[in-house]
Amino acid sequence: MSRVVEMKLRSYFAGLVAFAFVVCWVTTGIVTAVLATGACVAVVNAPALMAKRRKARPRAVRRRPERARPLREELPESLPLVPDEPSLIIEFG
Repeated sequence: MSRVVEMKLRSYFAGLVAFAFVVCWVTTGIVTAVLATGACVAVVNAPALMAKRRKARPRAVRRRPERARPLREELPESLPLVPDEPSLIIEFG
């Protein structure tokens, strides 16, 4: 997005927030209007603040101990290729 379009959208958004603030102020009072504006600012800026917080304090990744056994320990030397029961053989016909 170009810089001009971004600045235009920001100005429209600022105008919309100012209009909502004035309407809220007139209908419910200044305290509610300030609280609502503060909540909107917190919701809009929360993802950016959380991203900065995650970057500033990276977590150490703990490695879990390996609990899987190699497959050779579980399987016999050779696997049977045909079932022992003739009723288990599927024929198409």
